[in-house]
Amino acid sequence: MDNLWLMTAIVVVPLVAGLCLIGVLARGIYNNPNIPNGAAIVLGVAALLCVAPTIVNLTIKNGNTEISFVKEQLQTQTQQIKSDFGAQGGKLNGQIEELRRRVSALEKAGGTAATAAAAAAPSPNSNKVVVLLYTEDRKDVAVQMQTYLLQQGYSANAVYTDFTELSDASHLAAGSVAVVSADSNGTLRKEVENVLKTKFPQQMQNATDSGLAKMVGTSIQVRLF
Repeated sequence: MDNLWLMTAIVVVPLVAGLCLIGVLARGIYNNPNIPNGAAIVLGVAALLCVAPTIVNLTIKNGNTEISFVKEQLQTQTQQIKSDFGAQGGKLNGQIEELRRRVSALEKAGGTAATAAAAAAPSPNSNKVVVLLYTEDRKDVAVQMQTYLLQQGYSANAVYTDFTELSDASHLAAGSVAVVSADSNGTLRKEVENVLKTKFPQQMQNATDSGLAKMVGTSIQVRLF
């Protein structure tokens, strides 16, 4: 609690005092007929530009807890964008792979009625969406995993990220893998992990299985650090 009051005294009080001083100056400019009112607007814009970095990076520490107001909001929004983009791309990839599978099945069987009916049946995994988030060094394995999951009937998409959207506690060491989902998707999360382990035993050997009470997006995430 002492750190909280100290941070408030160091950051918030000078910030508020500075804004009040700027407000007084702006009012003086506005009331002075010899100074154009546009000068007050320019002063206000300059003040916002000065305090913007402070507000964005404002972090209050309370014991072992850090509260970063704007940074946390930006991280959440970035997670949402990447999750939505990855999920939509995964569904599209899955549909393309499903169409390719059906065409291939029809060609091999010569277009018989029985084969046509079998080819028309959707994969039982088509509604299971997996988003593979990878850093630049893990691109090759991410693409290989995406291809394999698509072949198994899953909807999968590999998306590049630098993981700045994650909190420090969620970052793992380079080379690590985390399979993440909401707690309610635990069964599917474990299924995806086991499927990948059969094809990529070395990369998935020490994979971290992580269920979250609050998860941005509904897909299964495979994070390749």
